[in-house]
Formats: sequence, structure tokens, C-alpha cells
Amino acid sequence: MFDNWKIFENNLGFIPSNEIKEKLAKYYEILVQENSKYNLTRIISEDDVYEKHFLDSLLFTKEFQISNQKIIDIGTGPGFPGIVLKIFFPDTHITLIDSNNKKINFLNIVIDKLNLKKIEAKHDRAEELARKENENYDIAISRAVAYLDVILELVVRFLKIDGQAILLKGPRAEEEIKNSKQIEKKLKITLVNKQILPDTGFGERVNLFYQKNISTPELYPRDYAKIVKESGKK
Repeated sequence: MFDNWKIFENNLGFIPSNEIKEKLAKYYEILVQENSKYNLTRIISEDDVYEKHFLDSLLFTKEFQISNQKIIDIGTGPGFPGIVLKIFFPDTHITLIDSNNKKINFLNIVIDKLNLKKIEAKHDRAEELARKENENYDIAISRAVAYLDVILELVVRFLKIDGQAILLKGPRAEEEIKNSKQIEKKLKITLVNKQILPDTGFGERVNLFYQKNISTPELYPRDYAKIVKESGKK
């Protein structure tokens, strides 16, 4: 049983409630049980999952207040950060999307067994779903899914005007910003905050906060292959 709650207090300023601890324990149990079937994560030891997945999914909340917003988690995988956010902030409305149907099956198991409400998992591609759910969300979040200019193009249409794209990145974030110089002008978004977190054992973390200024130009998002082909990734 995980007991190093001090890392949550040190990094977030509080120790989770007993209800949250119970849900996280159940989530971890399901993750371990189903991992071989669904190929969810290489990180599987209890301490590592709690620090490198659960806690890492929450570090951005020191810079951004989560309350009852409508949130979409793009490329959620096994539910990081979307499931973790729902556990800690139950008033949120959360949509999880992933193009891997096996992972969606896993997420539905977690949602059912943890009895989570106001949350759904969708098997879809972001560039296709974005046009169906145009400007429908307060927050679009994504954790280590794609290069900066690629993921921004995939998420921006989901956002309401003044909505926030929150991207949980690693130590190459500055390089990605430099190589994606034109993306803010193209997508009508602005980088409004950058959270740089020290290395706690799995690399420096950099969380980027973009604000959508006006409606997304009709061109975006383009087909995924075209987005990747024209990316600034070297």
C-alpha cells in the first residue's frame, strides 16, 4: 500500500483525502491487473506510478485552478491526466479521447469500477472529433502525446474562445517552442504561462499554458499526416 503522501504535500501543498487515496489505490490495482492485456505503461511499480503518473498529472494545478470546467484529455492513454483529475476534482466534466480502442476499453473499466460520474471515454481521432465538437471545452489538456506544433493544432479547435490548452511536456519544451515559432500566429493562440518544474527523478517537467484568442481558422486541424509532415520537429 502506497504511503509516501509527503511527496503530494511537498509538491501540491496538501495530502489527499481518504476518499481520494482509496480511489487512487483502486485505480493502481486495475492498472496492474490490466496492463499486460492492454499494454498501458512501462512504469508499473507502485511508488513510480504514484509519482511519475498520478502526481505528475497534477503538478500543473499549482499554476492553474481546476474547479467545474469542461475538460478534454487528448491522447489520454491509460487516463493520465484525465482520470487523475476526475478523482481529485469530481466537479469537472471530463472527456477522454484516444485512437487506441484497447485503451478506451480499459478506461471504461476504470470509470465503472471507480463509479466516476460526468466522465466519458471516446475512441476517436482528435483531428476528426475536433470538428464535431467545435469550441465545446474550457480546457484541452494533453500529456506527452506529440511535438508542440502537432498537438496544438490537434487541440485548439476543441477550445472555447479564451479557453486554455495545457500541455504537459518534458525537458525539450524550449526547443519545441523555438521550432514552432509560427504556430501561435497560425492558430490564433498565445503562450500565457510556462511552469518549469525541477527534476524529481524522471526528468525536468515543463507545463505550457496557451490561451485561444479568437475562433480557430477553418483550415485547422488538417489531416494528421499533413500536420506531422509540416511539423517543426527536426
